[in-house]
Amino acid sequence: MVNIPPPAASSSGAVINPLFCVGYPLDLAFTTKAPGDKSGQLSTVDSSGNTIFRAKRLAWSGFTQLVDLAGHPVVTMKAKFRTMHDRWQVFAGESTEPKDLLFSLKRTSTFQLHDEWVVFLAANTKEEECDFKITGSYRKKNYSIYRGNSSLAVAQMIKEHKLAGLSLGKHAYGASISPNCDYAFVCALAAIFHELNSGDPQTLGAVAAVAAGQAAGAAAGAAAG
Repeated sequence: MVNIPPPAASSSGAVINPLFCVGYPLDLAFTTKAPGDKSGQLSTVDSSGNTIFRAKRLAWSGFTQLVDLAGHPVVTMKAKFRTMHDRWQVFAGESTEPKDLLFSLKRTSTFQLHDEWVVFLAANTKEEECDFKITGSYRKKNYSIYRGNSSLAVAQMIKEHKLAGLSLGKHAYGASISPNCDYAFVCALAAIFHELNSGDPQTLGAVAAVAAGQAAGAAAGAAAG
């Protein structure tokens, strides 16, 4: 099992679980070449070189899960099709039921000169103001996660990770996370952006298959009506 740090004194930053909020700054690294892992999926590595999370793609469904070292799903992430803003939904554990929704992620605009995304927590049903905003560039491994529309950055992705002495491959990158920020939330976002930018034919094929299935179901329902 993953050695999860003790909960922080304040869990106000929890998005997924207070267990993933710690009262000190945290540096993590992301790599597709984690020690002992040949899956090629995105892994999160801590300062001791331990893999704490791994992205697990479920090709048959088009979903991606963030799992712990024992393989237990922490969240399940899926793209919401037929939307203009590349909306993703993130659910607790292995569920995709509306009652287990944790948060949604979407682009602020269909046409963008720079990447900008907003996060709405499940309780924020009106979505008049975002709970988090993400700006920067995943491709350049340089973006920041802000609390709401403020200038308060709770986490930053950086091109060069800070985990000295670890060999994680030339494409490894890092994240610097502020105290009491839910680091599993940051890792889930990294997994989604990795999927969006991977260009993996298997991923794209699964997404297309699910979208086609949904469209066929909608058409059948319309015909029946």
